[in-house]
Amino acid sequence: MLTDKQQKVLDTITEYVSKHAKSPTIEELQNLLAQKSKRGVVQYLEVLERKGFITRSSSYRGIRLWNSVGLQTMISIPILGVANAGKALSYAEAYDYGTLPLSKKIITGNKEDYFVVKIDGTSMNEFVVNGKYIEHGSYVLIDKKEKVINTKDAFLFVVDGAATVKIPKKEWENLYLIPKSKDQHHQPIVLAAADDFAVNGKVIDVFNFQTA
Repeated sequence: MLTDKQQKVLDTITEYVSKHAKSPTIEELQNLLAQKSKRGVVQYLEVLERKGFITRSSSYRGIRLWNSVGLQTMISIPILGVANAGKALSYAEAYDYGTLPLSKKIITGNKEDYFVVKIDGTSMNEFVVNGKYIEHGSYVLIDKKEKVINTKDAFLFVVDGAATVKIPKKEWENLYLIPKSKDQHHQPIVLAAADDFAVNGKVIDVFNFQTA
């Protein structure tokens, strides 16, 4: 995952390579990024190298993108905040959580139709998307075009200004937001037609980065 500033540095390198068929120097990056010092540029490069987006050598133009086609196979999707897999407790403002670089094969169409949220809670830890469970700490990819609810998929709801991921079920004037968890204390959220809620999109993929 990259912050917006880190993504800007990576995009600047990629654009330079695309235009000039060579990598920029530290001095050129300093000018392009309007950095006050070379050290500031180097610190960004160190982060990008540590995260696997570039490699560096001691040569004058020693920056190399992580694969031979640069980022042509990748697309950066914004991480807009935290959604509860429990009660809808986390406020749903779009905070700056950076971006998540994803393969273009994961999404289709306009990248503006997608965003990512981080899951806080365990109420969906028995729900599977593409063979992966929605765990506490998972990052889920949301397609905001998909707002027609069904009982087979998980959706991101905003209830009274707070975000939660659940399976919806409509019955008469009520909407149930149903958990699917091995933790039995989780209960459905029952909404009436007059309640303040919105469907923000469908969960179409899950990414779990925990290594232990």
